[in-house]
Amino acid sequence: MGKSEIIAGLDMGSGRVTCVIAERDDEHNKLRVLAGATVPCKGLKGGVVVNIEEAARAVEHVMDAAESKANEVVGEVYLGVRGAHIQAFDSKGAYNIARTDKEITGEDVANVIETAKAFQLSPDREILHVVPQGYSLDRQRGVPNPVGMEGALLEVGVHIITAASPAISNLFKSVHKAGFRVVAPVYTLLAVGELIVSEEEKELGCILIDAGGQTTSIGIYSEGSIHFSREIPLGGDSITRDIAYGLGTTIAAAQEIKEKHGAVLSKIIEEESPITITKLDGRTKKEVKPRELLDFIQPRAEETFEKISQAIQTSSYQDLPGGAILTGGAALLRGMPEAAEVMLDLSQSRLGLPAQELLQCPEEYMTQPYVGAVALVCYPYLKNWTADVSVPARGGAMEKKFWRWFKDLF
Repeated sequence: MGKSEIIAGLDMGSGRVTCVIAERDDEHNKLRVLAGATVPCKGLKGGVVVNIEEAARAVEHVMDAAESKANEVVGEVYLGVRGAHIQAFDSKGAYNIARTDKEITGEDVANVIETAKAFQLSPDREILHVVPQGYSLDRQRGVPNPVGMEGALLEVGVHIITAASPAISNLFKSVHKAGFRVVAPVYTLLAVGELIVSEEEKELGCILIDAGGQTTSIGIYSEGSIHFSREIPLGGDSITRDIAYGLGTTIAAAQEIKEKHGAVLSKIIEEESPITITKLDGRTKKEVKPRELLDFIQPRAEETFEKISQAIQTSSYQDLPGGAILTGGAALLRGMPEAAEVMLDLSQSRLGLPAQELLQCPEEYMTQPYVGAVALVCYPYLKNWTADVSVPARGGAMEKKFWRWFKDLF
């Protein structure tokens, strides 16, 4: 029997922490999701830690829940990061093959990627990922893998994703304080793109929209690779707050109303039965019609899609025949795919879910709230590039985890 490997993905979202634990079976080339859990976290805001103690408690809570369901003990995680502190750009590099033997080696590829990283980076920022977009050999573009070919001039285009060092450090500290080690930080959007965007969509040109609670991440793909990514500081929580404010009810009640009765487009609202809500005083009742919710939902949705449209215009990749792939909890609002087509002037859109043939996964974890964490456990096996530069794990805090395991023996 093939040896199994346990791997955990911890998605530190806008204001929520989600964990998935999976088992990799190399013999059958499958990744089997064992369990998952998700909890709200007041210590996170927009993917950034605002309270380390709160964030650490949420991490410990969600990991305990996932471990209990999976009947496994996990010591380390792939950490999903996001937020407005993430910045990305394209870069190019060139490398002359001066040897008599002009055959390109893996070392040559590593060297040309290093030249693409030869730029001044602010001291408070660090590189998370360097994703090769494609190579040129002696000015001939479209070379997917130059190793083994012959040439004198090797060139590469890369997509570089950077993060604010203090933001990454605070995420690491929260995880370590909870008793876990970070294998590597991973930009969640990048992992999600590898899991749910098809090769045909990447080749044609498409946009991935990961709509979270407080942030919306977008990635534009073209010619088989990511060429543009950006974080937009708006998400589904803005709509929830507008509903709560407009109806004079609690955030929890507004969230439930949004999920059960909310929609982005008027044409998909059919039922007109009134919704009974409880006001903030906990006693007063009020009735509203589902169509009235559009007054709170549409303006925020339009604002978000307008910012996405502006980002597309600045990306130089306006032609997107592959359309939009939507994911994330806020993408579940009824009519979001249709709204993406209308508001972004696209020919098609769809809700993105993990490919069934890749995973053995319970239906519970094939849902939008878990997509990011599932993508993180798949990421080490899915990414098809070798030049992935992640900041090293910082320190470790395994003593607490070991002590908890030791106590469980008795």
